[in-house]
Amino acid sequence: MSAKQAAQVDGLKVTPESDWNQGGRPGKQGRVWTQDGTGLNALEFFSGIPTGGSLYKERDKKNNPMPKFDSGLLLPELADFFERSFRAANQLSDFTIVESAPTDLGGKKGLLVRYRYTMPNDELTRLGEARLAVVDGKLFVANYYAPQLHYFGAGLPEAQAMMQRARF
Repeated sequence: MSAKQAAQVDGLKVTPESDWNQGGRPGKQGRVWTQDGTGLNALEFFSGIPTGGSLYKERDKKNNPMPKFDSGLLLPELADFFERSFRAANQLSDFTIVESAPTDLGGKKGLLVRYRYTMPNDELTRLGEARLAVVDGKLFVANYYAPQLHYFGAGLPEAQAMMQRARF
């Protein structure tokens, strides 16, 4: 994704300040961008998740099912939905929500979720910041995460700016 050029990411229009690379599809309606590789930083966009849809691809339906979105969820309940989804997608046992507060995503009322986690068999602490908004009964999410050591702080300002300037 070229710097300063608007990019259509499914239902969101996002304009990065610097160059980003596409890093895959974490779910049916999701896309990942990265600057240094998804192990070092990732910015996920999920657009228009309908009721009954999930954020991430199902990994283990029997033992660790992926939560399904419900458009009737209240803003505070979105934090729990996001946590359960991120945990299931990454097979995490160590995940902590550090902060949950009202915010906006692309000018729409939403929820900010800041979190900390470690991957299985890896003691490197990673941080993340997600913004979630329900627009016309569908869920939109922008989620930035990276190792706490250097990468999170280095990339967070641009990720926050893109979340703020995203448009539907």
